[in-house]
Amino acid sequence: MNNFNLEEFELEDWMPMPPDMGPPLPRHLGIYWPWVAPPGAEFRVSNPVITPAEVQVGYPVTISCLVTNIGSEAGEYTVTLGGDFVAEQTVTLAPGESKAVSFEVIADVAKTYSVSVDGLTGTFRATTEPVADIRVENLSITPSEVYIGETVTISVTATNYGTASGSKTITCTVT
Repeated sequence: MNNFNLEEFELEDWMPMPPDMGPPLPRHLGIYWPWVAPPGAEFRVSNPVITPAEVQVGYPVTISCLVTNIGSEAGEYTVTLGGDFVAEQTVTLAPGESKAVSFEVIADVAKTYSVSVDGLTGTFRATTEPVADIRVENLSITPSEVYIGETVTISVTATNYGTASGSKTITCTVT
C-alpha cells in the first residue's frame, strides 16, 4: 500500500479529471488514459527585439526573444529565425524557466530586412550611410529597496556603437 503525505497535495490534486480525459482518477496518481497525453513541456516565445533598428551595411544586428517553458516538465525547444536570414537554436528549459535566445546577423546590402522568430515578425534597415547605434546598458538602482520619501539613484550607461554621432532620449519611469 502506498503512503501519501497529504500535506504535499493541493485540493485540485484530488479533483477528478475532466470528462474528456476519461473516468475520474486523482491527478496525483499520475495515471492517464491512452487517448490522453500527460502534461509535458510547453513553450512560449515572446518579447522579440531587433537591435539596432538601423545599421550600416556590414555591421551586426542582434535579433533576440524570450523562450519560457510554461509546461509541467523539462524539455528542449528549437527557436527558428526566418525571413531574410535563416538559423536555429535549441534550448533546454525546466518548468517555469525562461532563457533569452539571440541571433546575430550581418546585412550585406542596403535595404529593409524582414525577420521572424517563431512567427513573431519585425524589420530593420541597412544603409550605406554611417549610423548612430546608441544602446542603454548597465542599469543600476541603488538602493534596491526604500521607504516612501527616501532617495533612489538610478543610473545607466549610454554607448554609441555606431559609426556616426547621434542622440537618444532616455526616459525613466518609476511606478
